[in-house]
Amino acid sequence: MASNNSPTLTVQYDHFTTENFTLHSPRVLIGSDPGCDIVDSKGMLAPRHAELQASGKDIIISDCGAPDGCFVNGNILEHTRVLRHNDVIQLGEMVIVFHASAAGDKASVSGTTSFEGAALKKLVCRLEENISKVFKGKPETIRNLLVCLLADGHLLLEDAPGVGKSVLAQALAKSIFSRYRRIQFTPDMMPSDITGMNMYDTGSGTFRFVPGPIFGNVILADEINRTTPRTQSSLLECMSESAVTIDGETRILPKPFFVIATQNPEDYHGTYPLPEPQLDRFMMRLSIGYPAPEAELEILSGSRSGNMLNTISSVVRANDVVRAQSLVRQIEVSDAIKSYIIAIADATRHHEALVNGCSPRATLALMRACQSLAACEERDYVTPQDVTRLYQVVLAHRLCIKLRWKAQWKSVENVLSDIVSKIKIPETNR
Repeated sequence: MASNNSPTLTVQYDHFTTENFTLHSPRVLIGSDPGCDIVDSKGMLAPRHAELQASGKDIIISDCGAPDGCFVNGNILEHTRVLRHNDVIQLGEMVIVFHASAAGDKASVSGTTSFEGAALKKLVCRLEENISKVFKGKPETIRNLLVCLLADGHLLLEDAPGVGKSVLAQALAKSIFSRYRRIQFTPDMMPSDITGMNMYDTGSGTFRFVPGPIFGNVILADEINRTTPRTQSSLLECMSESAVTIDGETRILPKPFFVIATQNPEDYHGTYPLPEPQLDRFMMRLSIGYPAPEAELEILSGSRSGNMLNTISSVVRANDVVRAQSLVRQIEVSDAIKSYIIAIADATRHHEALVNGCSPRATLALMRACQSLAACEERDYVTPQDVTRLYQVVLAHRLCIKLRWKAQWKSVENVLSDIVSKIKIPETNR
């Protein structure tokens, strides 16, 4: 690997410590063994977790058989892969960004991961069962939450106060052995209160990065419409790129990275409604609603001796979620299903009652959500019924009714229902 223009790595050991590593040797080992070239001092990795090797002008990464595995750009690494410029490698909590030399930047993958439907279904069942112990009577909401998580999206919970928005987010966070962070938005909050900042260390005479609460795996952004647009916009890069840029330096947010934002749609006094670009970053918008009397009785009975969240613990690991997200992306989507999704989006762009139509980001989000739903039901293909089950929660918050049509249509959901009812459901062989 040695040359005047050698590839480099940006190694992010944790949110505080970052190091640049030049690939001079033909072979670089990464692990917890002190003899490795890049050492995880916390002991979270296997003794020899991954290996980088030079092959001509290419740099090849291979998994050394570590139990937790390796992930490149969120995908499971099996066997080997040629790294591309700015590929993101995740090994446990260690994040590595690969910077290729000018000589070579091409990618190929040796070996692919087959769809492991049974394992993914087992993971979903564990999470659903655990969350339902504290979030009662809403199995469809829990399923949609997990669909959004495994599709690698972000979720907006919009409902009245006290119906369990925060409980749902905290139950998910406790079910996954990962870093949970809560951000309580207020009008005086600054962007640096979310992303972090560089602070001067008088002891060392240098600036030290202090990470903000966005550096976590499951982020609860509570009452997001209570803060100013400037602070809301600081989430854009985080949600879209899974990265934070501060003082010109980009720091990668480890996967999984899942933002659950809440807001009250009725009380807008002193609030800052989310602009369209911010809403478009959320894959889904869910409304929980009030529980049935039977479910509310369970809530009262379970809360008699304390907070029900204290009764559950983690049932899956963060790396299991990353693996599941990678598997979801393998789900087959036929051309007929893609055309069906496009037809729905195109109809919104020409409907007289809508201010705007669905963007390509919206169609991609709907396809990803359908892949995730299929995987949760142990299928390796998407059906038209997946689209009809999810189009409302994925598309409605991205659209707005023109003022003169509100009396007739009442809501965006009604417009979408009318659009979908007029589009022929495709016939598939599945």
